[in-house]
Amino acid sequence: MTQDEKTSRRQDCIFQAVIEALSEYEYYQLTIEDIAARAGVGKSTIYRWWKHKSELVLDTFRAHTASIFDLDLAKTLEDNLIQQLTRLAQALNHPVGRALLVVMANHRELAGNFFHDFLLPRREQMHALLQQSIERGEIRSDYPFDLMLDTLYGPIHYKIIFFNRMPDDAYIRALVSLVLQPVRMQASH
Repeated sequence: MTQDEKTSRRQDCIFQAVIEALSEYEYYQLTIEDIAARAGVGKSTIYRWWKHKSELVLDTFRAHTASIFDLDLAKTLEDNLIQQLTRLAQALNHPVGRALLVVMANHRELAGNFFHDFLLPRREQMHALLQQSIERGEIRSDYPFDLMLDTLYGPIHYKIIFFNRMPDDAYIRALVSLVLQPVRMQASH
């Protein structure tokens, strides 16, 4: 086993320990000592890679959601949006997602880095999907798409943060339909 494989395996054990700990208690109770004990590593191993538990939570979320937000360019824009919003709701409703929301609210610099490194590339993928949808004739090209994306993703965060409820499938489908209505190409009569 190479050193990179050993490092990857240790980090996976640490991420799993974070998930287990956050399944039992809230972010503010999370300690590096507990994570180290659960992962079977020393605290120094964790501190070698992460300066603070907040950074560890961000990386755990990244690892936990590594491929769930991938788009399927063979599907319609509507199908992709429903899939994305459903997976976002599930990820944010997970204990690691809830901890991520706490981290982002309390650590502005980390939130900015997370946006730049994790969320912005996914938003760029969504813009590529929007462009493809324009080329397919699904939607018009003269629309404020950044506003449209904010309008789609905002209610998911709102429901989870303020109402402590995961949006159900009917809510997500209705939201996507409502937001896409003004941008859809009108059928010729």
